[in-house]
Amino acid sequence: MNDQASPPSVPPLMNDDAARTPTGEILDQSTPPIPPPTEPTPPTNEDLGAKPPATEAKPSDLAKPPAGAPEKYEAFKAPDNYTLSEKLVAEALPLFKELNLSQADAQRFVDFHAKSMIDAAKAPADDYAATRAAWQAEVLADTDIKTYALDGKTGLDAVKIDIGRALSALGDTTLEASFRQAMNITGAGDHPAFVKAFWRLAQKVGEGKHVSGAGPSSAGQRAPGATDRPSPARALYPNNS
Repeated sequence: MNDQASPPSVPPLMNDDAARTPTGEILDQSTPPIPPPTEPTPPTNEDLGAKPPATEAKPSDLAKPPAGAPEKYEAFKAPDNYTLSEKLVAEALPLFKELNLSQADAQRFVDFHAKSMIDAAKAPADDYAATRAAWQAEVLADTDIKTYALDGKTGLDAVKIDIGRALSALGDTTLEASFRQAMNITGAGDHPAFVKAFWRLAQKVGEGKHVSGAGPSSAGQRAPGATDRPSPARALYPNNS
C-alpha cells in the first residue's frame, strides 16, 4: 500500500464532464469530496492498560550495598592518637543492630561519642591550666616580690634564690627533688600564698650573717681567770649587797 498522502481534491470545471451528470445537469460543487479511507492506527500499550516494561538495573546500582545493619560490623575508626574501648564497642554493637544502623551510620555515632569524651576530659585540664596562669600572674604583680633584689637578681628570680637555698639546706637531694616535683604536679608552687609563705620561711633559715662581738656578757660569759666560787664575805653574808 502506498503510504504517501493523497493530494487535496480540486473541484472540476463547469465545462468538464466530471462536473455534469450523465444527463448533462451540473453537479452541486458545495458538497465536499469524500476523503479516501485510511488505515486505523494500532493501539498503544497505554491504550490497552499495559504497564511499561521495567527498567533494567544499572551496574552501579547493583554495586551499592543494601541499606541497614550489615551481618557483621567492621572495625570502627578512632580519632588520631586515640583508641576505642573494646568493651564499650562490644556493648554498643547490639544497639547498632537493633537500630538497623549501617556501617557508616554506626561510625557517626562512634565519632560523636569519641569527641564528647575527649572534650569532657580536656575541660578540667584547661581549667587547671587557666587557674595556674592566674596564680602566676598574681605572684609577678605582688609588690613585695617585684621590689625584692638579691645577688644581682630582682623580683621572682631573687625570691627563687632564697627558696632554693632553703631547700638545699635540707641536705637531702632526693627529698628536695621530690618536693619540687610535687609543687609542679599539684600546681601549689604557683599559688601566691605558698610562694610568699615559703619565701619568708626561707629567709629565716637562710645563711647566717656576721655578728660583731662587744666583749663577754655578764649574763652568759665570764672573763678569763674568773671563778664561780663566791668570796668568803658573800658566803657568810649572802644577803648583803
